[in-house]
Amino acid sequence: MTTIVEVAVVDLKEGIDKENAVLEKLREGAAKGGLKRQSYGLSVEHPQRLYWTLYFENGFEQKDFKWPEAEYGNFVDDIKSVSAPDSTYTRRYFTFPSFPHAVTAAPVTEVAIITLKADADLAAFKAVQEGALGKLTQAPTVHGATYSITTDAGANPVVLLLVGWDSVEAHQSLVAIPENKAALGSLYGFIEKADILHVSYSNKTY
Repeated sequence: MTTIVEVAVVDLKEGIDKENAVLEKLREGAAKGGLKRQSYGLSVEHPQRLYWTLYFENGFEQKDFKWPEAEYGNFVDDIKSVSAPDSTYTRRYFTFPSFPHAVTAAPVTEVAIITLKADADLAAFKAVQEGALGKLTQAPTVHGATYSITTDAGANPVVLLLVGWDSVEAHQSLVAIPENKAALGSLYGFIEKADILHVSYSNKTY
């Protein structure tokens, strides 16, 4: 069944970790609003950057969600209270035909948010991407991989790529192999910019 994945990103204040009481309250509020399954974690590369992933699934859609403000307070105020100065809370939505939760259950998850060129041939990109992922997922250190492309009107296409790995080092070792470097290199012509990092997710169903 189709799953819409929301990826929210924010830089936290120093001393705030992913299990902070305010963040847990926000997760509970999201669950009360209908988003029962959630994943959250900090970036390995940017230890104060929180990645909060929520799943609209089992027929529950974005239009069905309502923040329970009467019980959980103002969402924006609470996010601001734990955010680093000048940090911006961003969120994006991606649609998957189905979502393999093994990718976020892995010891570490590669999270790549990739902006494609405005004139990128999406059919050609998908063919190359799926070929690369087909080879990648044969490796024993990989715990599944998936991607989705969002194409909002007037904006460049954006890709969310998620790959589950045994470790950051396992990822680095595999992509250093010349054959894999060449496969990845064939994607560069489609890409305008990319933000690629690793997150150790906690997964929770409320």
